Parts: sequence; C-alpha cells; structure tokens
Amino acid sequence: LRCRLYSTSRNKPHQATVLTRCSDHSRTAERFPIPESLFEEATVQPYVHNCFMTVREGRHIYQFCIFFKRHLRLRANVLLSRGDHKFQGNVVVMRIGVNNPSVVNMRSRDNGLADFIIHR
Repeated sequence: LRCRLYSTSRNKPHQATVLTRCSDHSRTAERFPIPESLFEEATVQPYVHNCFMTVREGRHIYQFCIFFKRHLRLRANVLLSRGDHKFQGNVVVMRIGVNNPSVVNMRSRDNGLADFIIHR
C-alpha cells in the first residue's frame, strides 16, 4: 500500500510502498501494515510507536495512522525538526479507510493532509 514517508535519508517527504498482511483473501479483509520495512537502524531501536489522527475538513473526516521511531541515537530528521526542536527518527503516515477500519492506499489529496498533520 502507498504511504507517506518522512525519512532521515531524504530532504523531502515522498510516497513509498509499505508491506501489509491481510486477515483473509476478501476485499474487505483487514490489513496490517509492516512499517519496519521502511525504517532504518533497527539495531538502535527495534520497536515502532504508532498513534491515530483525525482531520475534519468541512463535512469530511479523514483518519490517519502514524508510525514512527524516535530515539536520541537515531539520525536527525530535517523534515520534522524546527528551531530548537530536533526530531530524531523516521515517520510513516497511512490513511485509514472510511467503511473499513483498516489502512488503505493514499491518494494525492492525502499527501497534503499528511504534510499538514505532521507539521502540527
């Protein structure tokens, strides 16, 4: 599935493909993302944090799942650092479906919303 990756090794965010596991073979099967496949330096911090974010725009509601690694020994992320606040680690943003509470492919409009919530 397509996601938005904010990597320490790039100077701008980009769309990436994240591996997923499915609960069964139907179209409505729940998908379980494997964001570890996109993150670097697994020996420094082997686990991944996650949180959920909801964006309300008029009558539309968008839900996202944010996966991130954050540790003092990880490289600084210039995309997410500002002034005295230094973010060290990578972030992946994935869209959650409306009818199916599972991750879905991100569309072009979702990239702008992901950028918006990451910088809030």
